[in-house]
Amino acid sequence: MSWMLTICMIPKLISPVEFKVLVGAVDGRDQLIIKLLAGTGHRVSELTCLKKSDLDLDNGLIRLQAHKTKTRKYRDVVIPGPLIPELKRWINSFDHSDHVFPGQGINKPMAASRIRQIVHEGAVKAGIQRTYGRDKNGNLLYVVTPHTLRHFHAVRALDLGIPLNDLQAQLGHTDLKTTSIYLKASINHRRKSYEGFKM
Repeated sequence: MSWMLTICMIPKLISPVEFKVLVGAVDGRDQLIIKLLAGTGHRVSELTCLKKSDLDLDNGLIRLQAHKTKTRKYRDVVIPGPLIPELKRWINSFDHSDHVFPGQGINKPMAASRIRQIVHEGAVKAGIQRTYGRDKNGNLLYVVTPHTLRHFHAVRALDLGIPLNDLQAQLGHTDLKTTSIYLKASINHRRKSYEGFKM
């Protein structure tokens, strides 16, 4: 099995090397957005509505209220340790908005379309953006999107040995079967990593 087979199973998937290149291509707020999407597995709609009051940085958690999630269920999202100081610095750098990522206008959140643009432009700049088809209107479909970073989170989590039930809770899947699709991608990724392994 190869990494390309993994790509076929989950077309919108990038490798750890590509992710590092993506992060290196952006900075400041845009880099934090990309790291947070990949580090937590947030949906873009969940990220846009985040408020400072949702952050429990002392405990390394984002407390997503039910009305802010796709499933309409409350969930705690674990923040990777290295992101906590970055988040603290970011939210302490402004006081004009209650939103973690402010948008245009008075106390408005950043639009989902703007986050998608940030990820797309970062991927183009990094040289990792590519297409995998067209939609029903003939528009190109791009591999690197905010949802790609959610896929990346899931595969990396399983590669690192995080239990499937914990990943399900982190992603907010109601059905474990939805989370299980990442198991196959994870083992294929691991096989690719082990190609150079020697005893």
